[in-house]
Amino acid sequence: MTHGWTPRRIAILGASGLTGSGLALQLALADAYDEIVLFDLKMNVLESHAIDMREAQIVEGRTRTRLVVGSLDDVQGHDPVDLVVFAASRPETPEGSREAFLEGNLGVMRSLLPAITHLAGARGLVLVLTNPSDVLATCLALESEIAPARIFGYSLNDSVRFISAIARELEISPGRVDALVVGEHGDGQVPAWGSVRIDGDPVTVTAQQRERIDADARGWFRRWSQLRPGRSSGWTTPLGSARTVAHLAAGTPVPVAVWRDSAGAHATLRAEIRNGHVVPIPHDDLDDAEIAAVDEAFAAVAEKARRASTLPRPGA
Repeated sequence: MTHGWTPRRIAILGASGLTGSGLALQLALADAYDEIVLFDLKMNVLESHAIDMREAQIVEGRTRTRLVVGSLDDVQGHDPVDLVVFAASRPETPEGSREAFLEGNLGVMRSLLPAITHLAGARGLVLVLTNPSDVLATCLALESEIAPARIFGYSLNDSVRFISAIARELEISPGRVDALVVGEHGDGQVPAWGSVRIDGDPVTVTAQQRERIDADARGWFRRWSQLRPGRSSGWTTPLGSARTVAHLAAGTPVPVAVWRDSAGAHATLRAEIRNGHVVPIPHDDLDDAEIAAVDEAFAAVAEKARRASTLPRPGA
């Protein structure tokens, strides 16, 4: 069984936006990839981003990675890559939930499906950053010819916000905390309380503390939306997704929205790459209630994707 995955060429669809361009910069400065191809409708913005990023590479002294501006009108002229990142989305709105973005962003995904399919080729992986990432990853699996286990969704932010909430409750530095969230991205998230570590040691969190921590972590999206920023998380998500790619390439398990055949859907579990597929690894730190909640999360994502499949397609 082969665990290795070495991404040399990466394509980002939606690279003029805050998340896509932020990821492109993080990957460019990592000095670990040969080429990053940037795609978007806003060619002038892409060109300006590429100029700026190339100069940032010089400042950082990390100039290995080539940055290429690609046209969506000429995707077929580009060879398939090792990783396709779907980061394109409709503008963020302050109302609603992550699921409120589904219809608009599903339309964006469907319009880019030929480009995603071509660039992924026969072996490339696809990372979905666009919200709701687990539902859209499932929709992509159901509506494309790409093997579902080659598609995964970004979800590290849930664990980051869980860690932040724990640190606030316990009044300690978040750098001392390690913890994991699995399940559905958003309201269906499942805190893995058995995964909580402080300075590497297991810690017991009381029922009252759990209630406050859970409310804090789940309230993040509402607090963010009330600020009406008109954008997604433009620093955490690019950095977190770059770290996710690096961990997968290094063979280090990382939480992502991963496909489960029995559910026909993606939801978050620790995962790694084996034989070109993103696969979950055993979770020894989940209790019976958490395992049941994860099963419910997969079922919920499957149902949302099923309902989404009934939405009209472009030109229909």
